[in-house]
Amino acid sequence: MNRTTISLESRHAEATDASPVVGVDDIVAAVEEDIVLGRLHPKERLVEEAMMERFDGKRHVVRQALFQLESIGLVERIKNRGAFVKSYPPEEVEHLYAMRELLELAAVEALPLPASPEWLTELEDIHRRYSEAVDALDLRRVFRLNIAFHRTLFRAAGNPFLYETINEFAQKAHGIRFIAIADKDSLAQAQREHQAMIDAIRSQDREQLARLCREHLIPSKERYLSLYKHAYA
Repeated sequence: MNRTTISLESRHAEATDASPVVGVDDIVAAVEEDIVLGRLHPKERLVEEAMMERFDGKRHVVRQALFQLESIGLVERIKNRGAFVKSYPPEEVEHLYAMRELLELAAVEALPLPASPEWLTELEDIHRRYSEAVDALDLRRVFRLNIAFHRTLFRAAGNPFLYETINEFAQKAHGIRFIAIADKDSLAQAQREHQAMIDAIRSQDREQLARLCREHLIPSKERYLSLYKHAYA
């Protein structure tokens, strides 16, 4: 058994005590979480045999999961070498984040202001639970609640196609965000920015909300580019 296989299995054992997952979507979600939380790193190989053992799954299920992970931009398959966690070169990172900014600012322009009390209450409840997870350094909950916060924010724009595309590009960026989510200062900054977004919505300050959404994208991108320069170039 090679080193990569051992590291993949041991990190999973440390990460969760849940019962084995066998469905394609469950495998995709678990590997996605491993990438975001830094348990799997850019250019790290995903060994089918190790994944079959980890998830107690058949080879065709693991392969289907790998194809799905490739389709959403988290994994790249290299002929005669296998599947690897995708490593985005700087030019692709810039293009990806330019698209994220374009899409999210379009959603901000379409958000209904003044906000409905129900929408504000939902955002505030997610932010409260997110803050509790940050304070507890429960990174799995931080990851999931961060997704919930932004999906709740942009769903209110009322354009299902825009919403779907925002989520698609946000998912592609999971392999870039892993540095920021494991950094206490970055988590505290994101926590403050989420609250500032809620405040801007409450005060009907669309310009401030747009600025916050734009700046919210920057830290993870810059940290990844710095890491790429020193480790992956």
